[in-house]
Amino acid sequence: MLRERLRPYLMRLSEEAHRTGAPAMRPLFFDFPEDEQAWDVDDQFLLGPDVLVAPVYEAGLRARQVYLPVGAQWLDAVTGRVLEGGTRLDAEAPLERIPVFIREGADVAAWLG
Repeated sequence: MLRERLRPYLMRLSEEAHRTGAPAMRPLFFDFPEDEQAWDVDDQFLLGPDVLVAPVYEAGLRARQVYLPVGAQWLDAVTGRVLEGGTRLDAEAPLERIPVFIREGADVAAWLG
């Protein structure tokens, strides 16, 4: 179950939030302040520094445009495909899942594999 595989990551984020005040759910510019485009994204969020979540906000949509911040490569959590940061893509969003991307090289990528 995904929730259980994320447990170590979420525990680390909770500890970090307690220690530093850094929110677990945060806007893209929190971890990518040098990326000017990240400041304009208001319909995606980071779960910690390594998991990018792009929810679908409109009923009936089964795909959405996603911005991947510059300064990292991103793994599509479903396909494992490596994608370059600083790009926009159309991500599939069937009813059973939302688009999620993992920063390449992050510990959480191994936990999800």
